[in-house]
Amino acid sequence: MKRNRISYLLKVKGVKQNHVAKKMEVSEQTFSNWCRNITQPDLLQAYELARIIGVSMEELIEKEEE
Repeated sequence: MKRNRISYLLKVKGVKQNHVAKKMEVSEQTFSNWCRNITQPDLLQAYELARIIGVSMEELIEKEEE
């Protein structure tokens, strides 16, 4: 199973999902869906997400080596 990049970065940075959801003004359900690869943030949301957790856009969307 492929690891979700958002969940991985949150864990590495020690940031809670509900904290980021609140800062981004999205529901916890929406953010949870991003973390489970059910839906994805749009480009502006991804940029804001990267800024909040302190990573670059490249780090946020980096594809894992297979």
